[in-house]
Amino acid sequence: GLLPQNKPKEVLLDIFGNVPLKIYDVNFNTISEITKESWTPQLHLTDEERDIVEAEGTVLVLGRSGTGKTVTITQRLEFDRQSRAAQDPSFTQLFVARSVRLCRYVEGAVGEDNRASFVTYARLLSDIESTLLGQTVR
Repeated sequence: GLLPQNKPKEVLLDIFGNVPLKIYDVNFNTISEITKESWTPQLHLTDEERDIVEAEGTVLVLGRSGTGKTVTITQRLEFDRQSRAAQDPSFTQLFVARSVRLCRYVEGAVGEDNRASFVTYARLLSDIESTLLGQTVR
């Protein structure tokens, strides 16, 4: 049945981490695939995560550890590549995070693309500062 409009949405929580639980699509036909090292389950995004993935314009995703930021933003990067890159020759992507490790993880998750940059906050600020210092004052 349908939920009444005024009833809040339920969010399943991981009882060990008190964070939103991720739900994967596994059925009888895919059981044999699970044993393969290359198997990756199909992830079901929450309504809120799907809204972020499909939102128009630039997005900023903030949240505490384990809330799905990385999963959501990797899906967003891929969504933009599939839906917008072919239509716009000036299409570019910028992913900024605090750690080099996270930048490398996300780049690996979405794949290399010469229109995408994966940088840390420190690197971005350093690049901006270098650019500004390199400009002559008129």
